[in-house]
Amino acid sequence: MDEPRQPERVQTSRLRRLLRAALSLGTSALLIGCSASGSGSNAAAGADSQAPGEPLLQTRSGPIIGRSAAVGPDSDRTLQTFFGIPYAAPPLGPARWAPPAKVQSWSQPRDAGAFGADCPQPLQAGVEATHPQSEDCLTLNVWTPAADGARRPVMVWIHGGGFRAGSGRVDGARFAREGVVFVSLNYRLGALGFFAHPALDEPLANFGTQDMVAALKWVRRNITRFGGDPRNVTIFGVSAGGMAVNLLMVHPETRGLFQQAIAQSGYAAWPLRSSRYATAPRTLGMALGRQTSAETDAMALVRRAGASRTASAAELRALSPAALIDALEGFQTPIVDGTSLPSEPATLFASGRQHAVPYITGGNSYEGSVMPYSGISLTAYEAAYGADIETAKALYAEDWAVSRELGLSRLFGDERYLLSARLLGGAMLSRAPAWLYYIRFVPEVMADKLPGAVHGGDAFLLFRLGPEAAGEHEQAAIELAERMRGYWLNFARTGDPNGASEDASASGPQLLSWPGYEPGTDRWLVFDRSDSVMPVVLGAKLNFLTRRHAIRTAP
Repeated sequence: MDEPRQPERVQTSRLRRLLRAALSLGTSALLIGCSASGSGSNAAAGADSQAPGEPLLQTRSGPIIGRSAAVGPDSDRTLQTFFGIPYAAPPLGPARWAPPAKVQSWSQPRDAGAFGADCPQPLQAGVEATHPQSEDCLTLNVWTPAADGARRPVMVWIHGGGFRAGSGRVDGARFAREGVVFVSLNYRLGALGFFAHPALDEPLANFGTQDMVAALKWVRRNITRFGGDPRNVTIFGVSAGGMAVNLLMVHPETRGLFQQAIAQSGYAAWPLRSSRYATAPRTLGMALGRQTSAETDAMALVRRAGASRTASAAELRALSPAALIDALEGFQTPIVDGTSLPSEPATLFASGRQHAVPYITGGNSYEGSVMPYSGISLTAYEAAYGADIETAKALYAEDWAVSRELGLSRLFGDERYLLSARLLGGAMLSRAPAWLYYIRFVPEVMADKLPGAVHGGDAFLLFRLGPEAAGEHEQAAIELAERMRGYWLNFARTGDPNGASEDASASGPQLLSWPGYEPGTDRWLVFDRSDSVMPVVLGAKLNFLTRRHAIRTAP
């Protein structure tokens, strides 16, 4: 049996109520790890003039004009921002489904005062008016304390959204005012970013991943001009952004492009399709049966988009972006193409082929909140377990006692996200130190409505909660957000979430000592109202899922 693909149209009212409760937290876009902060349009080239106080900076491609803004309402410190900077040539026409190419240089100052267009994706209500979309979307954004040539730590955010939605529109000032240079980026999404069709004479299938690599190479070449250190770069992201971090950890071209990595709710142990160019043995699907190829998926998608299964490359490139985006069912997944991804990431980690950089990974206690968006139905997911579903029901008896839907969604979340964290954290032992975390914080107002911390809620904590939110959000949530950022910033500065010394966080929140991960002790840092170190998080459940993963990926 292949991986279930079709969405189940009818969910029970209880699961819908749980999801609506999560949405009321303000995480409607963040449930799948994407962000909807900020607005703007394509930055215009050839600005007529530079206003007083606006920073002018020379990049390797040409000059840009940024903006200066106060750090906060009660501060005389400023940040400098540069938005909508192209890091690769527009992937238009023949360049659709081609590796990112070098951007054409310019000589006149380019206005970098607004975000670039989002990459084509499903429209969200109210977003289309302020967030224009275009295939000309390969831009990035920089927030810096000052473009002064200093060597500050650099944090590169890779957005989530199921590899079919999202953008670099986040509040990077939240991190930049703590003394780091913050970068966010766009990358190609859906079938425009991840596509393997027989008509394409191109072994590469993960064009979106190659965009990320191009952006990191841009950072290596340019970030010193923004006050950043190209030898101290941390990549991080949530959901598809966390998976992107895992993809970059095993990418053949990224060695040396980053020095630390944080994969939040990544899913490196999830089944991926293989293309005809893949040399690694194909893994089994979710139901422990043979998977179809990535080409078969692509041919089915283009038929839904209005083209024939045997369409030529020219006919495929003539399809509208909207047709390709709308034809996708559920999330987009990366492809084992033998080029940008030699095998599934968890398999590569297990064989020691990941980069030897300090690594943080983890997930949330109710990751399954995202299941209705995945394109995988409850019925098909349950059927994929076969006789093993009885073992799953016993392990998740407390959830199944509430409802079948809660039991299956909890199982789905643990298999997709928490299993990945444990497998990859354990595999890091021979390469570099790793730290694992588990978030189970639920706001008091939602305690009787949510069974755990929802998927993507950590992005909301990192970017949206700070002291200024006092009175609007529960104080415990604000304090948790401050602690998480404290660990993340320590990690970016030193390669250790505990910091370089005991007083590393003296000016910030008091942080519990976070032990490095070892499979033997299986210790995770648990984020809640008060943090704790807990051994064997989800022990019997993850042991069960690990056994199924071993069967699925055995040669």
